[in-house]
Amino acid sequence: MGICYRRAPGLFASIVAIFTAAPLLAAANYAGDATLHDVHFQTPHVGMAVGDHGVIWSTRDAGANWAQIPSGVSVELRAITFADEDRGWIVGGQISPYSRISRGVVLRTIDGGRNWREIPNLGVPRLHDIAFVDANHGYAIADPSPTYPTGLFETRDGGRSWRSKLVEKPHPWRSLALLPSGGVLLTAADGATAWFDEGVYRESIPADSNRRTYQVALDPLGATALVGDAGLVMSSSDRGISWNLRTSQLPGAMGRQFDARGVTVRGQHITVVGSPGSVVLSSRDGGEHWETAATGFRPTLTAVTFADDRHGWAVGSFGTILATNDGGASWYAQRRGGEQAALFAAYRSGQKLPCEAFSQLSAAGGYLTAVEIIGRPEQNSPLELQYADCVRAACLQLGICDIDQASSFPLPSDKLGLDGREIVKRWNQANDGEALKRAEERLVRKLRTWRPQVVLTEYADPRGLDATGYLINQIVLSAVEKAADSNAYPEHLESLRLAPWQTKKVFASLPKGVDGAITITTSQIAPQLAMSFNEHAAAARSLLEEEATPPPASISFELNRNALPNEFGDRDFFSGIPLDSGGVSRRAERPLASSNLDELRRLAQRRHNVQRIVSTARLRPNGGAAWLAQLGDLTSDLPGDTGPQTLYQLAMHQHESGHGPLAAEVLTTLIDRFPEHPLAEKGVAWLLTFYGSREVADRFSGEETAPDAAPLAAEFRPTAVTPAAAFLPTETTSRPGLPAAGQAVSIERNFSRTAAKLAQEYNVKFPYVIAQPEVAFTVSRALSQEGTGRTSENLLHRLVGRGENDPWSACAQSEFVLGRNAGIPPKTIAMCLRVISPPQLDGRLDDETWRHCKPFELVSPNRGDGQWPAAAFFAYDQEYLYFAIRAKHAPGSNYTNKPSGPRERDADLSKRDHVEIYFDIDRDYASFHKMSVDWCGWTHESSFGDPTWNPKWYVQADDAAGVWTVEGAILLTDLAKTPPTSGDTWALGLQRIATGSGFQSWTIPAQAEVLPAGFGLLRFQ
Repeated sequence: MGICYRRAPGLFASIVAIFTAAPLLAAANYAGDATLHDVHFQTPHVGMAVGDHGVIWSTRDAGANWAQIPSGVSVELRAITFADEDRGWIVGGQISPYSRISRGVVLRTIDGGRNWREIPNLGVPRLHDIAFVDANHGYAIADPSPTYPTGLFETRDGGRSWRSKLVEKPHPWRSLALLPSGGVLLTAADGATAWFDEGVYRESIPADSNRRTYQVALDPLGATALVGDAGLVMSSSDRGISWNLRTSQLPGAMGRQFDARGVTVRGQHITVVGSPGSVVLSSRDGGEHWETAATGFRPTLTAVTFADDRHGWAVGSFGTILATNDGGASWYAQRRGGEQAALFAAYRSGQKLPCEAFSQLSAAGGYLTAVEIIGRPEQNSPLELQYADCVRAACLQLGICDIDQASSFPLPSDKLGLDGREIVKRWNQANDGEALKRAEERLVRKLRTWRPQVVLTEYADPRGLDATGYLINQIVLSAVEKAADSNAYPEHLESLRLAPWQTKKVFASLPKGVDGAITITTSQIAPQLAMSFNEHAAAARSLLEEEATPPPASISFELNRNALPNEFGDRDFFSGIPLDSGGVSRRAERPLASSNLDELRRLAQRRHNVQRIVSTARLRPNGGAAWLAQLGDLTSDLPGDTGPQTLYQLAMHQHESGHGPLAAEVLTTLIDRFPEHPLAEKGVAWLLTFYGSREVADRFSGEETAPDAAPLAAEFRPTAVTPAAAFLPTETTSRPGLPAAGQAVSIERNFSRTAAKLAQEYNVKFPYVIAQPEVAFTVSRALSQEGTGRTSENLLHRLVGRGENDPWSACAQSEFVLGRNAGIPPKTIAMCLRVISPPQLDGRLDDETWRHCKPFELVSPNRGDGQWPAAAFFAYDQEYLYFAIRAKHAPGSNYTNKPSGPRERDADLSKRDHVEIYFDIDRDYASFHKMSVDWCGWTHESSFGDPTWNPKWYVQADDAAGVWTVEGAILLTDLAKTPPTSGDTWALGLQRIATGSGFQSWTIPAQAEVLPAGFGLLRFQ
């Protein structure tokens, strides 16, 4: 703290060059096959199409020739509109790696699209669609964000500034259409559709997590259409007030095996495009009857438009632009950057994607790649950044062309350890009991659509340790066989115009440490990328994984299927499969980013040396400042992400080793040296949470180093029924760090003062970070403690506006209620009773204490746990917080695996039925103590993610007649320096992970990966 660092000469300029040149280079390389998301024609001759990597294609001769126009950005461009022939707008944006902050972009033209300029300093999140009433008045929709939770914006000055509109029930909006009255019709990724007109909000279609909607279109005369997954086509004659479902009227297999993506309406003429792009749907009577037209192009079409009744255009994957001059009866290609994928990958989630393999094959090798995510998180808040959007952003970073998600397969958390039968049961609930058949059909359709030579998928572990991976592997292998069989799914040929396809090879990703037929050394330098595969993949991994982790040294694959002679099977992914650069499934050869291989090797060795130093570093208070200054100089001019990654990894290493203040120093160095890197934003969020946290301040304020670990209190095993207080010596006042019972300990204010000072300093440079709810809460409390209550309240008022169904809104409202001591907080509240005599810790729960305590009932989100209920109880006195747990055996959990030997700290409880308790002392919903105990009485604890925190607590367990019980006592001064008194309120999270069965929770909303904003309140009485 307070350390001054020497800046490297020209540092800022070199950083700017690195982080602006790299995206533009990528955009140039991917421009030819970048997916196009929207198309617009001002006249039958003048039109434009926009898409990924900042691509804009323009024509002035009805599409006979298309030319790329510079956009000045490399982000996703999602929509384009014009108010007249000259004035137009393009919107889009990106999700920043590492910080995952959503940022919007608005481009504007005043010369008919010949030149585009970005409107600066808008501060809006990533935008998805836009429409203008006239040259000044328009609307746009965006990702919900901490600052703008509704995601709906209005401009009155031609897009130079945007004002957020209040929507009672926000959704992840994706498309809008102008109403004649000047309002808008909205549709969302979660299936909801709503009106917003003259300030009045009304939903016409509720959300459906199993069926995404993509686009809504509205004719000036009132005809309206809406499209989405699984043949979702709806029409309306009253501008979306009421809807007619047209899915059953679609021809052949289109009603379930066609994912509609784009729609346009001209009177009674509705035109629909989607996946596969081999057919276009048309109706001339408002959706009563439909006909199909073949396109000769299979990959996805995303948008369609008509300039008049005869001339129309459709755009989609591989930068394809199709045209019609007969009203949609026939279509022909005007441009495309590819025809089929060389590589297809099918995985359950973004976290499972072999990122370095895509860096090698897609980014460096130029193989056109499509990715299918089979599943969605079982619990996913629609108000947070969408899971699928993060996966898509990561895939674009890796050079992947197309990404899709099968949203009707809910995936339970891997923490639950469910077997295949239970997973399929949950899938069946969302698929009318036909989950496996529908999953296979979808993958067969995708293989026939993309026609890949090579498929990558998950590993089928024969030990049964990963049931989801095994399921997906077997579905993929079955789909590969069926895709080549002309007798399988004949409706694909009849209705979708998809012919059978034979994939040459199928590879499965092997678990870490397992060698296979092909191994990629991730530190290998790719001259085309001027960096190693793991460095190239780092930004993508940051979008897929919650925490920045060191990349794997290698990743391996085993060959599961091979249609080639054996000598070509496992030599390499594409051995025996000649695919020329610039062909139908491979980009033109990428120019080398650096021709000086020796220099690349020297840089790689230097990066390796710095990372090796970091991996073995053990910073100490004495000499730490000088070491940090040297490390800052060592990393300041490393190319790419290596410098900031190295510092961030060192900081997290120090944090997890119990040296939080030293971790803060390292992150301060990162922010000082790399202020433009997205990891600086992540570092700012961590620093503000660290310094603003009461749990952290209690532990580290006034301390030079982290205290040594305390003796293992949990190991005490009483031979008789013994009060918990007897476990500690009576002379506690003489022991360091153990104040006398009931003695209040003053908390030093240095930490909160530092948090308030940093918040003011960083608010100018990093306003997006301060607006994040978990950061805003921490900063709000720090500012309040430092006497700036008005600013503190302003931060909370923003969160209240997120809507009644948003957990962060409930958190903020609760703070106002508690601060004014008036009313009832809108959160679940539990009472912690003060007791005179402590309970006897024998695990039997037969003490008088528990008879007077109201149980906290734990329930599963789907209420399917009626046969294995669980409850918890809490009480306290002047020294201890007492807890008790009673849980009936869960049917799929194992209760024969009781460990032998003495109990140990921080045991691995992941394979056993256990309860997790989260104590958030200062209600910042960002930093908290986590204490876990299993059915055997074994424990695990951490504080703010630091596992070296070792509080003193005592636990006894019992297991009889199919019910396990636990009693425990936690020293209050290890939870909070100032123990609670009557009227105090903590935030509390409480859930049970019954491995093999499911989970139960007192937290709302509930999900296995705990959502801190859902914590309830623990009121001390």
